Amino acid sequence: MSSSLWQRSLADFQHAVETRSTPGCGAAAALSGCLGLSLILKGVRLHRGESDLDRHRRRLIEEGDGLQKALAEAVDDDAAAFADYLEAQRLPSDTGAESEQRDSALREARDASIQIPLAAAERCQDGLVLAVEGLSLTSSAMESDTLAGATMLRAAMEALLIGVESNLEALPDPAARRQLEVRCGELRDSARASCHRLGIDAS
Repeated sequence: MSSSLWQRSLADFQHAVETRSTPGCGAAAALSGCLGLSLILKGVRLHRGESDLDRHRRRLIEEGDGLQKALAEAVDDDAAAFADYLEAQRLPSDTGAESEQRDSALREARDASIQIPLAAAERCQDGLVLAVEGLSLTSSAMESDTLAGATMLRAAMEALLIGVESNLEALPDPAARRQLEVRCGELRDSARASCHRLGIDAS
């Protein structure tokens, strides 16, 4: 992509999601995850209005900032992967060499369309674990931010996994497909457990 989606206004991003092939569900979900994580980190950063950070909160913030960076990168990476897939589909396949090049480009784009949102979903689950730990450090006035952020993270993770699973059908290896399906299930189970600990809807 010529420029980062983060350089666009929210209105431009929303319009692009609604009217263009890319950015799609993965980029939109990763962005939603970023916002959810920001709500969680706000509660940890602004704990009771204190300006000095103790070691525990500092560690959580550092971990959260790392997760935030990974999710932010996934917004652009997912959009770029889908753009690469669309470009690969347009490659010529008249000769054997052209067909081989097109197939290779399609495989690379397909693999990226699975691995990028899967990694982002894993970061969302890491964020839910952080929310569980951070809730005890969050003042009661900001607990609603933490819980709302966790709800958004879980929804973002589910949206990312929907995208992953839709692309698994193109995998030629049944064993690899099954392994990834199991991983998606594990992430859902972990998210459910984290949400249960937070006291939010875990159905």
